[in-house]
Amino acid sequence: MHTTLLSDSAVPGMDEDAAGVLGEVAVLLDGAGVPPRFRAGCHHSVSWFSHVLAAHLLGHAQDPTVPLRAALAAAIEDVRALHQGTCDLDRGGPSATVVAVRRTEEHLEHLVLCDSSLLLHGGEGGVMRVTDTRVDEVVRTERTAEAIEARRNRPGGFWVARHEPEAAAEAIVGSAPLARWERAHLVSDGVTRAADLLGLHDDASLAESLTRDPQAVLSQLREAEKALPQSRRPSKLHDDATVVTLCLAGSLGRS
Repeated sequence: MHTTLLSDSAVPGMDEDAAGVLGEVAVLLDGAGVPPRFRAGCHHSVSWFSHVLAAHLLGHAQDPTVPLRAALAAAIEDVRALHQGTCDLDRGGPSATVVAVRRTEEHLEHLVLCDSSLLLHGGEGGVMRVTDTRVDEVVRTERTAEAIEARRNRPGGFWVARHEPEAAAEAIVGSAPLARWERAHLVSDGVTRAADLLGLHDDASLAESLTRDPQAVLSQLREAEKALPQSRRPSKLHDDATVVTLCLAGSLGRS
């Protein structure tokens, strides 16, 4: 199987993650579940935003001459236009983290914005993780939700896809040689908490386990979340968990 996509929502029927594959492009977005007061100017749901933005990003990234940052900026502009006449985005709107990859003849281009991750998995077991950690640094230093929100999409703070196309310029981008990597895993932070919060894996064992049996990884993760002692539980005991696994040897759109 060349492409595997698996998502397990924290609340059945309310998945705020979005993912898809089209041609040589794959994307994964994790809708940011901020308190409603921080997106009071918009009547659209977080799920709507992440899914619509994912669709537009897949479309814009089809042109290999368009850099991934430019594709994301154009997608954000598209979705911003859909708010016209109905929303006051100056009072806040929904947002999402982004991971996108695009395969060329010799390389895999990538873009990562905020705390979803890309795990590149090599044939000899080597793993490279690409994550934008700026939001974690802000959360460590700020004590209130208001202080954290004040640093969203601000210089010196953290960046996420929202209604500001300039956020795309802040995304981490790069290119990895296909000859070095066999698989790419695009994962939301609901998946990487298996390593970062729960200690079930390191990056290498997580990538290997996602290759073998992603459903088992998510099942193990849910059981470990439920077993967390109260003192270690995050604000959301369960989070939407999504993984897109790509076998880089074949066409990304085949299954």
